[in-house]
Amino acid sequence: MVATQAGSLNSTLNDVVWKPFSQLTHQKVRTTRWSDLTDANYSLLRSGKQNWSLVLIEDDDAETGCTEGLFLPFPATASESSNADPARCGVPALSLDYALSWDSSRFGNTPTWRDFWDVARHPGKRGLRADPRITLEIALLADGVPRDAIYNVLGSPTGLDRAFRRLAQLRPYIVWWTSPAEAMHILTKGAALMSVTPTSEIAAANAGLPTPRFRNLWFPLLRVNYDWVIPANGSRDLTSALALATWAAASQQQSALNAQLITPAPEWAQPRVGVLPPAFPLNVDFWRRNLPAIKTRFDQWLSQH
Repeated sequence: MVATQAGSLNSTLNDVVWKPFSQLTHQKVRTTRWSDLTDANYSLLRSGKQNWSLVLIEDDDAETGCTEGLFLPFPATASESSNADPARCGVPALSLDYALSWDSSRFGNTPTWRDFWDVARHPGKRGLRADPRITLEIALLADGVPRDAIYNVLGSPTGLDRAFRRLAQLRPYIVWWTSPAEAMHILTKGAALMSVTPTSEIAAANAGLPTPRFRNLWFPLLRVNYDWVIPANGSRDLTSALALATWAAASQQQSALNAQLITPAPEWAQPRVGVLPPAFPLNVDFWRRNLPAIKTRFDQWLSQH
């Protein structure tokens, strides 16, 4: 059993990773949905009351869970990548780029992050992730902080206060989501005028339409890297879990996945001169050190507003 995100990501994983594995080994891969390391999922992992062989998780969560004994160390042969987690509890799985997204049938222009916050000029709800990661980076981008200074600012008490103040300005208009599938659902159902959505979900939604209507702001993109981990507790066949993880983490599967998930910017989004800058990766070391304290504050802020 593999625990992964819902939405088009699950379909892509099935086509690119699990079907070829099943054809090669004659072992059926079953999947179940989960939404990151929530309190409920943390309890499941700690108690062992699950039968997950593999879990798809953000890379900083993989490191944190490893130090807490939630995940098993991988043997060095489980990954071809030199970017595997230092503690060897996670092997690289895939990446998703998150962008400001909108329905062009409702909003004809190309908005900026300042427009995202400007509900006076552009009335309507806004979709944001119910997690400090991605959300606080975006709050600072909207407040004019250059992307290469984000973590210097966010790492100071005054900078963190600044991010929360900016977020508070938008609070009455926010529709919160907890998974890529939910982020896309907010747009397709018209629950928000703009949202933060993986570019792969936008591409998948447009592929099913006669005329593509969902668009992304292609700069800046926020890149989140994900790992495969094996729960330390639970009922699963460890040998099969390692075989599945080794297959999923192989460079061939990673390349094929990212070719599907890291969608290139369309011609209309390309600059007249030069090229678009690369996606802005979330800082794993920053969040590994600071997530517990910042998430506690974020959750308290959510409950009080």
